[in-house]
Amino acid sequence: MRQTLSTRRPGVLVALLTPCVALLLAGCGSDGTDKTAQDRSTAPRTSATATAQSPDPDATPDESPSASPRPTDDTLPADPAPDASEQVDEAFRAARAVALQGNLRYIDPALGAPEDIDKADAQCADLQRNVANPDQLAARRFSTGNHKVTTADGKRINTLLSNTYCG
Repeated sequence: MRQTLSTRRPGVLVALLTPCVALLLAGCGSDGTDKTAQDRSTAPRTSATATAQSPDPDATPDESPSASPRPTDDTLPADPAPDASEQVDEAFRAARAVALQGNLRYIDPALGAPEDIDKADAQCADLQRNVANPDQLAARRFSTGNHKVTTADGKRINTLLSNTYCG
């Protein structure tokens, strides 16, 4: 079914088109040159206005006597701050850990404790080594004294780890 603009409420159409027209007209009024700066530079100067004049906005920084020299390629920093990439990596690790905890809780509400992250890392290492009976190993590894994880849940944990966490 095609939707058409409602003609019952013309105010909606006007409200939607007004900002677009205003932006369009604002861009059409200039040819790209600043005529006020040209007028300012050709105006006669007196000794009082010459000392109090603000710098020309079209001037480059090298033309003004108080401007500092532009940095050369040798003085530019080689890389952004090294902590930035480390902070991003740490944020991704934290997000992965939180997602893993939530997914483990989905499998079994008793799972998802912070120590289960270390158990998941160890289970990933065992999955990459292709150990025998990984589902039983996961069930034993994630079981605690108060809670026993079944082999079926161990299989779900291994599927979760191999699809999302190990990598």
